[in-house]
Amino acid sequence: MPQLIDRNQCSALVITCSDFRFKSTERAFTEAARLQDDYDLLARPGSIRSLVQPRNPSARDSMLDEIRMLWSVHQFARVLLVNHVSCRAYDDIATPGNELAIHAGHLRRAVPVIEAMFNGVKADPYIIDCVDGQFITTKVAITEAP
Repeated sequence: MPQLIDRNQCSALVITCSDFRFKSTERAFTEAARLQDDYDLLARPGSIRSLVQPRNPSARDSMLDEIRMLWSVHQFARVLLVNHVSCRAYDDIATPGNELAIHAGHLRRAVPVIEAMFNGVKADPYIIDCVDGQFITTKVAITEAP
């Protein structure tokens, strides 16, 4: 196995929110996914919101440019999309009563955007929720339950 500095590829890109409150949970998530020192990280307020409902067109364009650049240098095969509850970047469209549905909808809409960008790249959506005072990360079903 080549030394880390000599590697030109990584397994995944993780797109997450820049919110400080979730960093330990995100680290635990990437470690559980066996991605330690094997992923690129793109952290922005609102995570994938810029892809599906940007606050301005330049937010989407710059995010797409960053994703393309990271793929061009590291050719990851997976993209893990991670949103979280209580995201202040969603204050204008989400409430405690609808935030899980809003995030799940955005994550579902982001999957085909990412997968259409690069042949063979798989996108997986996740949400970090707070249950009984603990943060838990769960995979979001691609299609809504009937």
